[in-house]
Amino acid sequence: MNDRIVGVIGLGSVGRSIKHVFSYHYPTRGYDILGSYSWEVILESSILFICVPTPEGQDGRLDCSIVTNVLEKLSRDGYNGTVVIKSTIGVGFMDTSLQQYPELRIVYMPEFLREKDSYSWFIAPDRLVISGNPVDIEETLEYFDWVDENVPRLRMSHREAEIGKLAHNAFIAVKVSFTNEIETICRDNHVDPEKVMSVIWADRRVKSKEHLRPNLGPYGGKCVPKDTRELLNASKNSILLRAAEEVNDHTRQRYDSVKKEQEVGEKARIRQA
Repeated sequence: MNDRIVGVIGLGSVGRSIKHVFSYHYPTRGYDILGSYSWEVILESSILFICVPTPEGQDGRLDCSIVTNVLEKLSRDGYNGTVVIKSTIGVGFMDTSLQQYPELRIVYMPEFLREKDSYSWFIAPDRLVISGNPVDIEETLEYFDWVDENVPRLRMSHREAEIGKLAHNAFIAVKVSFTNEIETICRDNHVDPEKVMSVIWADRRVKSKEHLRPNLGPYGGKCVPKDTRELLNASKNSILLRAAEEVNDHTRQRYDSVKKEQEVGEKARIRQA
């Protein structure tokens, strides 16, 4: 096991969690453009996890240029270990990268961490999704031998993994927008949206109340909006996702309007006092 060294490139919330958890099982090394890290040392890793940002571009697609820059550098420096992309990537990115860097052993393994509980979610994942060469897939999964054997290992094609990751966040967007739509209908009819949604929460096919709670406003954060737009813009047949975005925009405007009214009311009360 001593020949297994885990390297992590990009030490944001995902990268830090991966590095921290793996440090209990293998020697680990990290690299980030911020801070004093050694690129030469990271190249000595037997496996590398790329966890760099992929922000939304002006065209509504994910900007994966930072991932490409890392792959370019690894290729130029002759890295021969397994390269595992954890960053969320756009549809078709893996096919393009494999054509550009055929000498690299690239695997895609999207991450499904909840940002607020990133460590605990990485320690106990719901599933491990992975795509790549079968040999590289099995070698990568060996590093996750500490994950409970009952956790599904979902092997699939690159595009299936790319769309699967995006579809996960798009599903969150649709759930939140559905809840906000129901909340609006409830307000229009002067009923309690919490009681209405409790009817749905009780169903055995739903159960989890996550993303189905009214009064929380539009969906947001770093990932759900941009990943939903990547999936939306990867096809011309995204009617439901466009509707979810439209509901989200209306919800944001409604909540902003309520917030402004509250601020005006608070200022009026202060003046009167």
